[in-house]
Amino acid sequence: MAAAAARLYLLAEERRGEFDGYRADRALEEIRRSLEAGGKTVAVLAYHAADCEADTLAEAIETPSLFGARTLIVLRGAEALDERAQERLVRSLDGQAPQVTLAVVARGADMRRRFFTRCRDLGRRVPVDHPRASEMRGWADGLARERRRRLEDEARELLIDGVGRDLLLLATELDKLVAAVPESRPIAAADVERVTVAGREHGNFEVVGALCARDLAAALRLLARSLDQGAQPIALIGALGSSLKTLLAGAELVVRGRSVDAAERELGLTFYQRRTFQRGVRAYRAVELRRALGRLAALDLAVKTGAGDPRPLLEEWALGFCLGDDGRRGATRQSGGR
Repeated sequence: MAAAAARLYLLAEERRGEFDGYRADRALEEIRRSLEAGGKTVAVLAYHAADCEADTLAEAIETPSLFGARTLIVLRGAEALDERAQERLVRSLDGQAPQVTLAVVARGADMRRRFFTRCRDLGRRVPVDHPRASEMRGWADGLARERRRRLEDEARELLIDGVGRDLLLLATELDKLVAAVPESRPIAAADVERVTVAGREHGNFEVVGALCARDLAAALRLLARSLDQGAQPIALIGALGSSLKTLLAGAELVVRGRSVDAAERELGLTFYQRRTFQRGVRAYRAVELRRALGRLAALDLAVKTGAGDPRPLLEEWALGFCLGDDGRRGATRQSGGR
């Protein structure tokens, strides 16, 4: 955003399903600051496509200020615009008042729709995806610097493993750490474990680690401990799914001839992820991982719709993952079935 200000910005995800609201909010704040440079006054008008009249918004875009002040119009949820609204707004873009800057925020900008095509042609596109895994270290260090603090290496890795690629959660957890840790020292891994949700969520990754080591006894013990300590089944399923997707991507790279180290670098894995990855890529074939992910998706749906008790469903899934189909059937017969 260091370039000269534009009159229209399209803040949209580049990768499907990767929209990051925190990153979009930061981009909007940067746009506002750029308009205020030199002490200029900027009026901000906010609209949401789901509950605003297209004609009202179009008139705001087309109407010049009587006193020459800048106006920043923020349209959120632009993917929800119907065809009539889009056509009205396309016309308004061609008549946009010179003092008006428009920022269009959309989870998905379908370039087959004329409104988004026109925004692309007239404006500047600003990607607002979740950072890639390899970018999260930079975000963590940057957000810590904004708070005049420093993360030790192990604390950073533990924090990232707990929050994933969610920047809002990362910022929230850093705020907790800043409040709890003395300014006189860096933030350590023990602080993350003691203070943050990320540290507690790391227990979920311990379950993942045992599963990737194909250690069923440890996996079931850690799973029970996490649930007993209040871990949400949906959070556990999310951690499992995220880790297995990464593991599958790595297993496929290895099948195509990459070394394990090369696959880790290509995927941008963190310190904690590397340990789990190395175990899992040696313990499972890609076909097993695909099958496990399919069953996990079915489990996720069952839990969200209340179709079963999460604990035995998770235990049954872990049994099948560690032992495979033949091993699971044998274990079920020995236990007399579930």
